[in-house]
Amino acid sequence: MNIGMFSDTYAPQINGVATSIKIYKEKLTERGHKVVVVAPSAPRDEKDVLVVKSIPFPSERQHRISIAPTKRILDFVRENKVQILHSHSPFFMGFKALKIQEEMMLPHVHTYHTLLPEYRHYIPKPFTPPRKMVEHFSAWFCNLVNVVIAPTEDIKSELESYGVKRPIKVLPTGIEIEKFENAKADDLRKKYGLVNKKVILYVGRIAKEKNIEFLLHVFEKVNSPDTVFVMVGDGPERKEVEEFARKRQLNVVVTGYIPHEKIPKYYKIGDVFLFASKTETQGLVLLEALASGLPVVALKWKGVKDVLKGCEGAILIEKENTEDFARILRNVLENHRLREELSEKGKDFVRKNWSVEFFVSKLEEIYLEALEEGPLEINTSLMIKEFVKFEKLKEFFSKLEDRIWR
Repeated sequence: MNIGMFSDTYAPQINGVATSIKIYKEKLTERGHKVVVVAPSAPRDEKDVLVVKSIPFPSERQHRISIAPTKRILDFVRENKVQILHSHSPFFMGFKALKIQEEMMLPHVHTYHTLLPEYRHYIPKPFTPPRKMVEHFSAWFCNLVNVVIAPTEDIKSELESYGVKRPIKVLPTGIEIEKFENAKADDLRKKYGLVNKKVILYVGRIAKEKNIEFLLHVFEKVNSPDTVFVMVGDGPERKEVEEFARKRQLNVVVTGYIPHEKIPKYYKIGDVFLFASKTETQGLVLLEALASGLPVVALKWKGVKDVLKGCEGAILIEKENTEDFARILRNVLENHRLREELSEKGKDFVRKNWSVEFFVSKLEEIYLEALEEGPLEINTSLMIKEFVKFEKLKEFFSKLEDRIWR
């Protein structure tokens, strides 16, 4: 098959969507398929990627808005004889995928990676939409494609509650287990002043939707001279995190941006992984941490509870309560035997359930089903008009409409 993947984010950006696309691109290519990617960024040495012109999103400059002409993308898709489209974002590159779907009459699969209602704060006021509007938008987009992929059963149910009528297949991404099992920390503990310290680790974006403020309040309760909270990543809340830590005299280290290929090393510096996001559709970092031998202490919420169902290497906490988190975190840090037991159980869980090779074969089956059904006919000239009946978005989309479709 010749597959065209469309996304508003891709490597070298560090996030779950970019990681998922890169993994699938590599594994599908190994299985004899041709995979091309259309996105606003890409590693310099990577082939089969069309990097489109884009501008920073106003309220989050790490995100990009594609302003590439559709004709250039159409030419790229035709040159590579793409047979099926796979969009990974319902926004700007998602709209481009819909336009290509209409122009070339190609089947279209969409992965709903992100719980959009939880990300409304990134749309600046006065355009910030109410939750129901975002739910409607999610259903509207999903109902225009052949198949929707949800990372977990919980997310599938959420989409059905929004009004999605198209087939929804549950398909997590999985991880390349060996990369995390076999990584070495090298001299990272020395580099960050962590020798003889107990390290609580977080990996991911330093952003509001990751519930970072709650994690800091939890750490405040276990903070001590021999305990350090290491946050691997960068994001819009980084300055606030560092200022909070400085004022409260907390042992917090924020590494800043780390290239994707180096991330496995960083898991090896930790003693326990801490996570409390309420917006995850699956939370690949949790599986990466477990594969690396790290016990996980996390909030039992939506995608997280689905992904870690039956995992004895993770302790999932029902309520967002700092006292409960701190008590359990302290127990894991102070009990070496418990950490070893959780570590072995976590590694075993990932080996048995989350190998990426298994999920790639399932993705192939989904593509074949979409090809068999054939393309859905859509009319993009009517689509924006249907969506912008919501008063709050009329002005916003009227300014963007020409750039979205042209």
